[in-house]
Amino acid sequence: LANNNFHGELSSKWGSFEELGTLLISHNNITGRIPPELGDSIMLHKIDLSFNQLVGNIPKELGNLKSLVQLDLSNNQLYGPIPKELGLLKNLLRVDLSANQLSGLIPESLVNCEPLIYMNLSNNDLNQAIPLQILKLNHLSQLDLSRNLLVGEISPQFRGLESLEILNLSHNHLF
Repeated sequence: LANNNFHGELSSKWGSFEELGTLLISHNNITGRIPPELGDSIMLHKIDLSFNQLVGNIPKELGNLKSLVQLDLSNNQLYGPIPKELGLLKNLLRVDLSANQLSGLIPESLVNCEPLIYMNLSNNDLNQAIPLQILKLNHLSQLDLSRNLLVGEISPQFRGLESLEILNLSHNHLF
């Protein structure tokens, strides 16, 4: 359903499709909130709702999607904290929450997403120190935390991420 001119809100009925494996509704004009009921579609392995006009918090119920390997909610108007329940997604390979208005800290629970290879949290209002727990994500090849309000020291332990190919920490308050 991507790259159309769809308008309106996401229906809570998407959560009733228990066999749904992929939900791609990016690059549309979808408004409203992400329905928490989406967390009931437990077979989902890929969600891409990027480049819409979604608002509100990321539902913690997305943590129920144990098969999820890719989550892209970038380029919306989502706000509030990143739910710690995303750390329950132990099969997650790619997460992109960039270009929203997310605030608060980067949840330490994300370290539980051990196979994670790509994480983009750039262009938000995240405003705490970078949790050192992230440095336990041994498979991480791309990490973008740029254009936030992150504070503190850039840990020399980043050198221990042997798979890391791209690291962007620019435009923060780091030293």
